[in-house]
Amino acid sequence: MADRVSAMRSGNLGDAVTRGFGGAGLFSDGKLCLSPRIGSTVSHRFDPSHVSARQYSIDDILRSGEPAEVHGADAEAAARLEKGAAAAGLDYVHYPVRHVGTDQLPGMLNRLWTRLAARATIACRTTCIGLRPSGRRDFRWELELDGPEFRRVHAVNVVLAPGKVGASWLVEVGRELGLRRDEAVPKIGFRLEGAKEFLSPLLKVATDPKVIWSGSDGVEVRTHCVCYGGDVVAADYHGLTLVGGHSTSAHTKDRSNSAIIATAGPKFPLSVDDVRSLVAAINSRHRGVMSQRLGAFLPETSVPTVQMANRLSPSLPDAVPGDFTTEFPTAIVSALQSFLYRLARLCPEVLHPDNLLYGPAVERWASRFTVTDSMEAPGHPGLYLVGDGPGLTGGIIGAAETGWLAGDAITAQERH
Repeated sequence: MADRVSAMRSGNLGDAVTRGFGGAGLFSDGKLCLSPRIGSTVSHRFDPSHVSARQYSIDDILRSGEPAEVHGADAEAAARLEKGAAAAGLDYVHYPVRHVGTDQLPGMLNRLWTRLAARATIACRTTCIGLRPSGRRDFRWELELDGPEFRRVHAVNVVLAPGKVGASWLVEVGRELGLRRDEAVPKIGFRLEGAKEFLSPLLKVATDPKVIWSGSDGVEVRTHCVCYGGDVVAADYHGLTLVGGHSTSAHTKDRSNSAIIATAGPKFPLSVDDVRSLVAAINSRHRGVMSQRLGAFLPETSVPTVQMANRLSPSLPDAVPGDFTTEFPTAIVSALQSFLYRLARLCPEVLHPDNLLYGPAVERWASRFTVTDSMEAPGHPGLYLVGDGPGLTGGIIGAAETGWLAGDAITAQERH
């Protein structure tokens, strides 16, 4: 928590995105997606009314009862946008969003910390360096820890929630324990930054609009984490430097941005190792993240003339210029270009040649672990996998729901 607050005060938001209590996703731009359609691979297993009730209860716990506006309730506007998207060959996914904003999150995290500390022991600066079956009848699991207070803990139940940043650690644990999982299918792309209102046809309808293009042979491109009036920030991810988004609730910046991420389908598969190597090479050549004018990324003959009311002030002026058309695989470049032309039918300023691209941006690093409906690892009684780390979710509300389900299962054991 201290890392996050000091990072905000110093303006070092690259740190704020990835460190501290609460999870990396919780400290981006504070959007809580109140829909099982976003960020969950398990919600479809349960009654929709129960899922909805859980999600709104989790929202209330995270906010600690503090007011925050819900966006996305205008069904008529959403229907018009959905129709326009369909005409451009796109899908628009509408859902309600509670936008807390990065500026309000330190208070939220403090309140959440206080709530948890009243009910549990919280160990900071502690690393789990080993997890194994204990071989005992009274406690099923043994954890080896490296921290100032705890070295070894025995437990009947263990819930592993390492988050996106801890996904590679969980892969190692899963390999040692023989946990079942499917390999990840990562998406790669960039952050597209333009003048503050360049995505206004979407943002007038939704706080974090999800617009998706499904091409042939499994190609898919989508918007991800749209930040209105916010910055692009550099973030460390296990020794790699990626770009993310940041926005306060007041939307004070003169620019907005959205991640545009793609997968080229099974004909041009990219494994996690492939993407790590690709990102590492870009980081090495560009001393971190790179940037490019949109006009240089699109085919020369097809860049239209688009008027922009305000000249763009870049988020990352020190990003080293590069060329995504040579850094990314050809199939990914083609998919990203095709998507931008389709998106421009909804938001013409998307194609302003002076818009900026920052990258790389990557999502879906984590392999998806197999779990029961209670989030328990099959064949490993008392071991629960929850959240973004096991690849089960992609956001704080969905992640919290999996934790809720594990908690219900453990509570039910205690009652019996």
